[in-house]
Amino acid sequence: MMCTSTTGFVYEDSTFTLMARFEVAGSNGVQADCVSIQMKAWKTTDFDNTVLDAALTVSSVVFDALQTDGRWTRDSTGYNFRYDVADTICTDAGALYLFEAVIETSGGSLPPMVWEVTCKETRSS
Repeated sequence: MMCTSTTGFVYEDSTFTLMARFEVAGSNGVQADCVSIQMKAWKTTDFDNTVLDAALTVSSVVFDALQTDGRWTRDSTGYNFRYDVADTICTDAGALYLFEAVIETSGGSLPPMVWEVTCKETRSS
């Protein structure tokens, strides 16, 4: 099992993409490994209230072959998980948001994939 953690920034009221590569039993994860995926997000100043709590459709966010399109810049190996975040999630300029995706497999839950995203102000908002 592999857990990823990534930090970055986005501009307020913008869409953005979360990507990762995850493994199941030492191999790159594929759709058939995943029973369910839960995505949650919070502003780190208020962990009592989620800004996102969604059950994701496995076939929409998990790829059976590693993807190496131009959005992935971490390495040349690629990613097998991609989730597009709506522009209604990161709306508070200056706030730090924590995103966690938990994949449930037939053998149990994988460690969460974690992203910390800082929301930056734009002049037009």
